Amino acid sequence: MSVPQAKTKTKARAKGKVPAQTKASDSDVQSASEAESDYDELARTHRQELKAKRSKKPKLAEPAEFADALTSILAQDPRTPQAPIMAKNQVRAQQIKEEKLNYRARKALVEERRLLMSKDRVVPTLENFDHERRLRKTATRGVIKLFNVVRAQQTELDQINETQNLQAEKVAEMSKSKFLDLLKAKTS
Repeated sequence: MSVPQAKTKTKARAKGKVPAQTKASDSDVQSASEAESDYDELARTHRQELKAKRSKKPKLAEPAEFADALTSILAQDPRTPQAPIMAKNQVRAQQIKEEKLNYRARKALVEERRLLMSKDRVVPTLENFDHERRLRKTATRGVIKLFNVVRAQQTELDQINETQNLQAEKVAEMSKSKFLDLLKAKTS
């Protein structure tokens, strides 16, 4: 007989499914019966502990209390600015109020800025169309002059950079002897 089978037989014997050996001595029978009773007692206490652990469920509300709570929740109008449904603490409700206030304040600031920017703006009409057209032509001429000045300045800077690059190349090509010859020629 292998070891795993022997273990299963002792467990089965402890449960009372397999009869104990009939050819055992009295002392063997007493020690075996004591071991079985100890095992049975341990198994029984273990099962009771497991039942106690399983039975520790959270206390449920009475059906009447649950019905009252459910009807009060369902009676609330979700469009009202009250606290979120089933909120025990009012922290989230306070956050919602603060967010709404911040949103309204930002919106008011944007509107104020927009009004300030368009304070002196005149909407063109048929009555002042000629005047607006002259203003538009003047503005266009001014922008053209500005761009021309910028282009002239950029070309001037490019020419200065080119001459500086040529001088830098000449200095790089010049050796010590050429430099001394150039100095002697200038002094004489």
